[in-house]
Amino acid sequence: MSGLRRPLYQRNEGADEDLWSLVFDTDANRLFVEHERTRGDMRGSGYSTSMDEIEVAAFLNEPGQGQQELVRLLRALFENREATGRAFDSAVA
Repeated sequence: MSGLRRPLYQRNEGADEDLWSLVFDTDANRLFVEHERTRGDMRGSGYSTSMDEIEVAAFLNEPGQGQQELVRLLRALFENREATGRAFDSAVA
């Protein structure tokens, strides 16, 4: 998978870590949230890592702090696009 990735939110609790990222898969033209979980076992068996892909709408319906960051990021992307479009429109006119 080729893609663009932007970190959204990270949570650390001792040996456990969660990382959420907004990902755009350029091969499939798909936007989703990736959740990577790393769990540590203090008894010596090491760490395990798992990853889930969450559709953007489903992620926004979950409770948590990463949703606010996703909304802020999406808003900024569209505001930048609108500003660029206006500048282009005035340059063409």
